[in-house]
Amino acid sequence: MHIKKVAVVGAGTMGASIAVALIGHGFPVLLKDVNQSTLEAGMARIDRLLESRVKKGLPPTDAQKQKAALLPTTDFSRFGEVDLAIEAASENIETKRAIFADLEKHCSQQAILSSNTSGLSITRIGGFTSTPERVIGLHFFNPAHLMKLVEVIPGLDTSEETVSAALSFGHALGKLAVRVEECASFLVNRLLGRYMNESLWCLQEGIASVEEIDSAACRYVMPIGPLALRDMNGADVGLAVACFNYQEYGERFRPAPVLEEMVKKGLLGQKSGHGFYLYDPQTHRRCGVNPDIESLLSGFFAGSQRRGEPFAVERLFLPMINESFLSLSEKVCAAGDLDPALMAGLGMRKGPLALASEIGLADCLNMMEKMFAKHGERFRPAPLLKRYVWGGRKSVI
Repeated sequence: MHIKKVAVVGAGTMGASIAVALIGHGFPVLLKDVNQSTLEAGMARIDRLLESRVKKGLPPTDAQKQKAALLPTTDFSRFGEVDLAIEAASENIETKRAIFADLEKHCSQQAILSSNTSGLSITRIGGFTSTPERVIGLHFFNPAHLMKLVEVIPGLDTSEETVSAALSFGHALGKLAVRVEECASFLVNRLLGRYMNESLWCLQEGIASVEEIDSAACRYVMPIGPLALRDMNGADVGLAVACFNYQEYGERFRPAPVLEEMVKKGLLGQKSGHGFYLYDPQTHRRCGVNPDIESLLSGFFAGSQRRGEPFAVERLFLPMINESFLSLSEKVCAAGDLDPALMAGLGMRKGPLALASEIGLADCLNMMEKMFAKHGERFRPAPLLKRYVWGGRKSVI
């Protein structure tokens, strides 16, 4: 199936960014939101994104042409014209149920119906329609007009024709389009969650400070530290995702209690002006570590009586590496796609499988076994990693 015209449902931050990615690659776009005010707010976001692109070198005439390819609407009357609809509404299953009912009613029987959900079940969403074979996940990474990754997630009943068309569409947008089999939080966010959570445990246990953790991660392989990233995304959002993953995957995803305490105290990050760091209320720029963090942490250890365990940056990434092996054993993605997806989606300079090879698979296993003895389920070694070590493998691919 050749996709020529696309609809985006939801003109919020993500929907607007997706729309800019689409018009930037020549796709006419219907952009829908629930009422005129929210639609106008979305169009204003798109104007700002296009203005930013002009400042970076996009010819103004090209920006005007792209804007002209965008048709804002508050109804579904022209959705019969599109080949693909992308739902980009809030992460609420009942909201998606209502939207997909409308999409099935107004789109042609040949149109692909997709969701930009970051972790909800595509099979469940497909079940809201009578044609689940044409329902698929298209998980763009924020900001969608800049980030190079799109995860393509089939549900149980998604047809191979739909998968093929979705992958081709991702490539047409200049993205790395990676097929990811359905699981909670899919691939990149699933692995990211393990690393983010471990940074909180390290902080809570008192083995490293906020700045030490973030600086070490950046020196090692990341473009931004995990605690700064948590502030950027919001502690409340992070807690909701962490609890969801814990519910779906069990003990190894147990959220560090410090995150819930931060949410209770309103230390949400940039949105509240204070999280792990303080932020200027006008510019939202970081203004140093939040001194309230130390008093909050004192509830988890008495005064200076902190653990004597030295901090090693590898500890942050061992859970991510382990989850990579668990994902490969579940055939969530092709082995050759895992590192490129993490690099494109998170900006890592090296993916977790490359890191495992550099550390040494046997050394990874040895460190995990020691950490498992001390910290429990977060470090239970993946059976596939054990098999690679027992088989004398030096790398995964």
